[in-house]
Amino acid sequence: MNEAMATDSPRRPSRCTGGVVVRPQAVTEQSYMESVVTFLQDVVPQAYSGTSLTEEKEKIVWVRFENADLNDTSRNLEFHEIHSTGNEPPLLVMIGYSDGMQVWSIPISGEAQELFSVRHGPIRAARILPAPQFGGQKCDNFAEKRPLLGVCKSIGSSGTSPPYCCVDLYSLRTGEMVKSIQFKTPIYDLHCNKRILVVVLQEKIAAFDSCTFTKKFFVTSCYPCPGPNMNPIALGSRWLAYAENKLIRCHQSRGGACGDNIQSYTATVISAAKTLKSGLTMVGKVVTQLTGTLPSGVTEDDITIHSNSRRSPLVPGIITVIDTETVGEGQVLVSEDSDSDGIVAHFPAHEKPVCCMAFNTSGMLLVTTDTLGHDFHVFQILTHPWSSSQSAVHHLYTLHRGETEAKVQDICFSHDCRWVVVSTLRGTSHVFPINPYGGQPCVRTHMSPRVVNRMSRFQKSAGLEEIEQELTSKQGGRCSPVPGLSSSPSGSPLHGKLNFLSLHFSL
Repeated sequence: MNEAMATDSPRRPSRCTGGVVVRPQAVTEQSYMESVVTFLQDVVPQAYSGTSLTEEKEKIVWVRFENADLNDTSRNLEFHEIHSTGNEPPLLVMIGYSDGMQVWSIPISGEAQELFSVRHGPIRAARILPAPQFGGQKCDNFAEKRPLLGVCKSIGSSGTSPPYCCVDLYSLRTGEMVKSIQFKTPIYDLHCNKRILVVVLQEKIAAFDSCTFTKKFFVTSCYPCPGPNMNPIALGSRWLAYAENKLIRCHQSRGGACGDNIQSYTATVISAAKTLKSGLTMVGKVVTQLTGTLPSGVTEDDITIHSNSRRSPLVPGIITVIDTETVGEGQVLVSEDSDSDGIVAHFPAHEKPVCCMAFNTSGMLLVTTDTLGHDFHVFQILTHPWSSSQSAVHHLYTLHRGETEAKVQDICFSHDCRWVVVSTLRGTSHVFPINPYGGQPCVRTHMSPRVVNRMSRFQKSAGLEEIEQELTSKQGGRCSPVPGLSSSPSGSPLHGKLNFLSLHFSL
């Protein structure tokens, strides 16, 4: 379906609502002989002509599903009239190409409707901005142009700005550009909610008001990450979490990830091997410094950077959570001389640099991971009205992926906060069962269609759970609330608790 969208859509500067319609097609799997014939038809002509047939097709660089007011039929009656699919909201798919992007609306019928198309070079990030939430003193300056689409392109609207240093806001209603925000350094990501638009730079964060798009506050004390997310942040409905470069004791919250985690034998061996390798490398560099010669491939800048990093006072793995509604305008600085206005929590999360983090739907749970990608920490943030030092950060879970290193690309909670999915650059997604309030996941918590409350003291002391499990195992799973389960006690999910292990699958 993606190739059909890419090849059927014409190249034009922009396109508003009511563009190209792509009808659904049945997916057919080729047999072995058909795949061989297709391979020969694609490869053999190229061997003689020297040209590639795939150059005629557009290359899809990234794909993203978007949840916004745009696919809410109760807010946008014009989209409801286009699709006429009842109460089912359509899916919003943003597809990035090597020379632009498209926004498609896919209803339950499968007929994809092109909502927007821009072709002015590659696009690094794009977000559909939700309708702003404002009080009586504010007014929406772009009410007639909404919904809006924020785009970070390689070439800005002015044409003179450096690559990826501009955020252009397009109106999905008219297709025109309504606002352009210029920066001096490259932009790496965009985040938004009903209050602010957050522009993520390499070591900075800039937040803009969702009504006027004027600068509200900015952060310059971010800790950079060498992973896929150069400056990882997490934006909830009101709170903003980012990686801080120092730990300020007077603002440190109670809790967090304190102490070293016990490593397994395999992780210890791998860590020892890497330590030995880095030690030998450092010995070689010291010898070359004494002799006055440098080995091939090593420059003086590398040694200078390494020596400066050893004297650097920056501390990795620190998380700061701020309230975007109460934080003051201008620079947000967490220091010993600054007050705690707007600072919700400030705590250590990892020993290595944080590479990815995400809030749940309510914004009370925060999951983080470091550059190693071994463990994922789930925190529950309980704020205090006085200061961040009085806030409590409960470390609910440490979700273990494996002993080998992996670069985490994205983290996501389920809507009921009973599952956490972590995706890595290896094409593997790991699914972990959790509870919003902590505790061991079991049949009682994860076999119900709804989130159950924490077990009371009466249930524990009376032994009702053990009695229910014993009766279920004797009856062969016939009293299970889930239909179609095996009648064998070993095959019934109610025969014991769920193992707290991750389910992983490759894409």
